[in-house]
Amino acid sequence: MQKPNIVGICFLAVLILGGIAPSIVGLAEAVEPSQALKSEQKADQKALKAGLQESLGMPVLKGDIWQQMTFESKGAFIWGFGHVVSIEQHLMEKFPELKRDSFVAKATEGMADIPMERVIAGVDDFYSANPTKLETPVTNVIWDLMIKPNITMGIAGRPLIK
Repeated sequence: MQKPNIVGICFLAVLILGGIAPSIVGLAEAVEPSQALKSEQKADQKALKAGLQESLGMPVLKGDIWQQMTFESKGAFIWGFGHVVSIEQHLMEKFPELKRDSFVAKATEGMADIPMERVIAGVDDFYSANPTKLETPVTNVIWDLMIKPNITMGIAGRPLIK
């Protein structure tokens, strides 16, 4: 049996996020949102569509879109990110042959006990402080700010580049 690689994990993340996005939107619509919330949701949808149109099948969330998203949408993204990491970590524990020193293992180690609100605030602060770095993917920001400072070795046992 082949071990899943990082591209496979990323593809799985996109599939899961794509699958849960309609549910999240459906839940939000079921609660009869206010006019201001409806405007924010439309702005989010427009921003997300613009970001997706420039991708080549694998959408990458970057700062320009992130800054236009509502707190709830940012939370949904971080929740989805964490959920994919949790699923992979659970599978590695259940099936030891899948266990490896991967991005998932490092994300689990580096983000232990970091609340979702702190992750969102950290990403927000990064883009606010670095307006010229809006092309930096959100996942890179999370790696650099939340994961990397809390781990001793990099992926696959490679030394961390500081």
